[in-house]
Amino acid sequence: MSDRMDLSSIIYIPWSAAIRHCYELAMKVAESSYVPQTIIAISRGGLIPARIVSDVLNVYELYAVRSTFYMHGRTVGGKPLISAHLPAELVKGRRVLVVDEVVDTGATMVNVLDYLRKLDPLEVRAAVIHYKSSTSTYRPDYYVVELKEWKWIYYPWSLVETMQDILAGNKGLSVGDVVNALNMSEVYVEAGALEKHLVKLSEAFTQR
Repeated sequence: MSDRMDLSSIIYIPWSAAIRHCYELAMKVAESSYVPQTIIAISRGGLIPARIVSDVLNVYELYAVRSTFYMHGRTVGGKPLISAHLPAELVKGRRVLVVDEVVDTGATMVNVLDYLRKLDPLEVRAAVIHYKSSTSTYRPDYYVVELKEWKWIYYPWSLVETMQDILAGNKGLSVGDVVNALNMSEVYVEAGALEKHLVKLSEAFTQR
């Protein structure tokens, strides 16, 4: 990745659109007549979408797995690793729906699906908000938006994580500059306060 990040390659999804997409995703599952008994969120990005989908579909069995592939937008390993495991009885013989925010390369989702299939579910399907068809080797069963040209999707629930990476790749820019460039009208914290917080986080990280 170059030292400077092209902000035009980033799409910020405001809270209003993100929540709407979650409901749209849930309705796609409902309209398909697939009735999941268990919903698995891929942590951390899939946690909020999975909670909304579980509410719409009236599924109380909601769990999470963690598959590490990206760290602040950058690849940290050639293959994602499952670092949070589920007891087999939560999946065995059940219809399962795996929910995440985006399928980028497909590696994370495929890894999680492979892991779950070893637990002997009756069936397992995948649902995401954004499907990047230009880069993903896997096509999810359900998605809301297909991106035929690669873009970095910035969701509102990853504000600090994404802002850290944007600023690291754009030396000289302030939080206010990024907020204005991405038209982030629904950020519920003042730019100045957020900037101070990011500085403190950076200092704390270097001391670990």
